[in-house]
This record gives sequence, structure tokens and C-alpha cells, in this order.
Amino acid sequence: MSVTTSLGNAFKSLKAKFASSPTTLATPVFANLNIDAALTLALFEVLTAEAIKLKWQDNYLALEDGLLLAVERVETVTLAEDKFRTCTRIYVSHAEYFPQGLSEYQHAMGATESEAVLEGLRTWVKMDLLVLQDAVREQPLNCTVIEMNTSAEAAESTSFRQVILGPVAHLVSQPAPRKKEDHPFCPCCLFTESMPAFHDLLQTSDFIGIRLFASRDNEDKLAADCRVNGEDFIPAVEYLKQYAEKWPQRGLEFRKQYVVVRTSKHSVNQEQLVQLAQTRPTEF
Repeated sequence: MSVTTSLGNAFKSLKAKFASSPTTLATPVFANLNIDAALTLALFEVLTAEAIKLKWQDNYLALEDGLLLAVERVETVTLAEDKFRTCTRIYVSHAEYFPQGLSEYQHAMGATESEAVLEGLRTWVKMDLLVLQDAVREQPLNCTVIEMNTSAEAAESTSFRQVILGPVAHLVSQPAPRKKEDHPFCPCCLFTESMPAFHDLLQTSDFIGIRLFASRDNEDKLAADCRVNGEDFIPAVEYLKQYAEKWPQRGLEFRKQYVVVRTSKHSVNQEQLVQLAQTRPTEF
């Protein structure tokens, strides 16, 4: 049974139940999208299961932190009687941080179309949404941040380019070897190893979402993929392959991550120092 069939009948009543009050604000970023009501409902249910507060606003979802979400169906491929591969695309915008919107694809597999779709949505919530929620906070709560001062010469116009690093999906088929990596794997590695490819983007003030993926199989065959705001970003691919080539051999291995780059007038590092100072006992 398809997701549209299984969820479509419930859509109208559930949307009405959780509908927001009428709004006069237009959302042009969603205006020309082929938003799938049943898939957006599926995302609603996934978010609700994670205790994330949200409501319906027109034909998309509005979170308390101002993030607006909508889902588009891309494709479903039947691989076997009990094996499906699905691809969806989630669009996100925020009135203050990225009103132009951004998007990312969700690829997943399951015994049914519905199971595959839900797996893709759940993974997006646990990996991508976590980063986006931190990216619309002045002080990120859950993610590691790389911070660069972009205007040190003029203190009154100082801004900070911040790379917010999401959790890493890491799969390996063999135990770690005795030989360790030169630099132990951490949330910074995928981005820092490919950072030269993003030089020009880091010089802008654009809010961007970056998907990083690198893999190596048990025959040392390398593969990599990078997308910026949902679109292929070829300059980073070779850097990611070179990084994967340095991994200790552990059979099939892949590492995948979503990061957000933003510009802020507030230093995350300075704020952390202030908070640390406030928690220290007074010295006499």
C-alpha cells in the first residue's frame, strides 16, 4: 500500500485539527513546489513522535522556532516484492535566517514504500533537523561549531562565519585495526578535510546547507558525494575521496554528515567563555 493511499484519507481531518490561525504572510519559497500532502503528514507524525511542537500553516508545517517544512515526492523504485527504494525532498525556510529556503533529499529503503519513506524522514529529523534547529539559535545547543572571524579589522562590523556540524552517520563492516588513523575521526573531519572546496562559499554571508558523504569498500574502491542546498557540488568530491583513502581498512565503510554554514554577529566561542566564567565560584 502506498504512502498516499495509507495517509491520504487522514490528511484533511488532521490538518484541520492542528491548523494555525489565518495568516496574511505569503511564503513564496513554497508557492511553486509540488508539495505532497500525504508525505508532509507523514513528516508531521514523525516530528510529533519526537515531541517536537509544530502546527499546520497552509499546506506546510511550522515549528515553534520558526522553521517551515514541506515534503515533495521524488520517486519510488520497486527492487523486489518486499524491497523498495524511495527518494523524497524536504524544503525548509526561516523568515530571519534563510527566507529563500533550502532543501535536501532523503534516500531510504524498506520492505514497503511506506516503511522506506518513514525511514528517510526519521533519519532527516535525527541528522539534518537537529543542525537546522541549532542554526536558528543564537547559541547552538547540540552541535559542534567551527567559528571564523570574517571582519577583524573593524570591530564595529565584526561578524562570524560559523560552521555548525551535525551528527555523523558512520557504518563499518569490520572492527577497528590496531593501526590508528593519523587524526582520530571526529565530527569536524568530513568538513575540514574538504574545506578548500568551500573557500568561496565561506567568504560570502549566505546561509547554506551541505551534505557530505564518503565511502570505501573492501576492495579500496572510493566513492563520494556532496550537495549544497540540495544541488550537486562537484568541487568537494575529490577532497572527500582523498580523505576516505586515508582511512584504516575496515571493509565497507561510509561516513555521512549534514552541516550548516551561517553568518552571525555573535561569537559562539565568546559566549561559551562568558557562560564558563559565570559558573565559576567567586575567588577572594
